[in-house]
Amino acid sequence: MTRNDMEMRLLTDPFNLELRLELANLYVSEKLYREASAQYSIILSQNKAHAEALEGMRICQAQLEAESGSARPQIPVKSEESHVPGRLALVHDRDENDGRSNIVSLHQAAKKESVKFSDIVGMADLKDTLRLKVIEPFKNPGLFARFSKKRSDGILLYGPPGCGKTMFAKAIAHECDLEFISVDISDILSMYVGSSENNLARVFERARASTPCVLFFDELDALAISRSKVQSHHSRTLVNELLNQMDGVGKSNDDILILGATNMPWDIDAAAKRPGRFSRLIFVPPLDLAARRELFRLKLHVIPTEANVDLDQLAQGSEGFSGADIDGLIESAKERALLDMIRKSSERPISMADLLAAMDEVSPSCQDWMRVAENLVKFGGVGSGYKDLAKYLRGR
Repeated sequence: MTRNDMEMRLLTDPFNLELRLELANLYVSEKLYREASAQYSIILSQNKAHAEALEGMRICQAQLEAESGSARPQIPVKSEESHVPGRLALVHDRDENDGRSNIVSLHQAAKKESVKFSDIVGMADLKDTLRLKVIEPFKNPGLFARFSKKRSDGILLYGPPGCGKTMFAKAIAHECDLEFISVDISDILSMYVGSSENNLARVFERARASTPCVLFFDELDALAISRSKVQSHHSRTLVNELLNQMDGVGKSNDDILILGATNMPWDIDAAAKRPGRFSRLIFVPPLDLAARRELFRLKLHVIPTEANVDLDQLAQGSEGFSGADIDGLIESAKERALLDMIRKSSERPISMADLLAAMDEVSPSCQDWMRVAENLVKFGGVGSGYKDLAKYLRGR
């Protein structure tokens, strides 16, 4: 089997350690020590005591030291800029007509995020909560260890749609300086029996090979729906696989920060929310007053707008609006202004009247979610895990 054949085969069978070892040894024989080192590193991430991989890594390091003249060479095992043959990939689906696999390469989704907390307007209380419960345990593990505070439990961000849960997840990864692996439901679900569970297992193996990292599941309710609410055996086994992977049975999830986001936390299986899994539920509320004002300022700053636009009035009148709602409001105001310009054949900036008229036309999308949440928290028997949501509702 040629080197190219091995590399192509590893794309569809990334956890074939024998084949990966054979490829690494071939790289050594061709004096491609950095490529070989990357392959040995992947093997050792799955089996730390693999004798041949340890010996191969020692040989590569010695050769690289000799080449660079450095006592401790920096081997870019996880570099996002260089291509590492045989990178871990997902086999997402299979075409029965030609027998080929549809490859979803996870290294494209694994990256350092550029979104910072400072890029997210307002929401100071939520940022403080995330710093205390999520970020600082990773950045300052010694302090938290002295107080016996664990950092391994998963974090579930929940709240109305359009309020920035995904953006906060990216910002957490940036603040912790961790690689960010985002998993879409389409990467997991498959029409073939057993493939979804296999895809999910590969996602976790990819994360274990990239530690420390953030593993982020968006729309988690579609993946971990309560088993009492479904009849499908396939859905039940998928939830079981998720729970087993989060427990790290036979493997370690140390240094993997598992984040989930959902609009429907009460639909998630109760077993997924126990300690050791998604035990920490953090409410991401609609934009607060300061956030809405700043968002209006930023959005209106880049378009022609009258100088007398009252940002405070806009912020106060848009309670319950998500960021997407504010975008829609401004787009509606633009349309009203443009229609007036066309009718009068004269150009003018967007006025406060345009914005207030648009505000009457746009309904805050968070209101319906809040009504459902309030009923469930008060009367639905969803448990006591939603204290921050209940506190927010009382404050309203």
